[in-house]
Amino acid sequence: MKYIYLRIYQILKRVKTNDTPALNSLILFVALQAFNILSLIAICNFFKFLRLDKNQTIIFGLSLYTFLLVPNYFFLYRKLEIIIKKYSNEPKEKRQRGSILVISYILLSIIFFFVIGENLH
Repeated sequence: MKYIYLRIYQILKRVKTNDTPALNSLILFVALQAFNILSLIAICNFFKFLRLDKNQTIIFGLSLYTFLLVPNYFFLYRKLEIIIKKYSNEPKEKRQRGSILVISYILLSIIFFFVIGENLH
């Protein structure tokens, strides 16, 4: 978790118009976590393991986002400097590979969420 958050932060830090990369990284990271959990819930809903209508899904999604945001704020956002120090001596090759894996994780999470949402309703 810490590594993914750090990589997202470092990627967003390069965007010149991004004034708050740490906060934006937290928001994106929590959204990705919520996407992954909601994708699993959509699969469960499709196979009748769980029954949620559209309104319940929206309320659940917002509650889930809040539930994920609070601990991530304390364990990631507020400890960003500690996380940066922990991975500061990482070799360039490993850092590049980590960035590629994190970008892949972001893209696959978003694609999977929308594909599941579109096809399993």
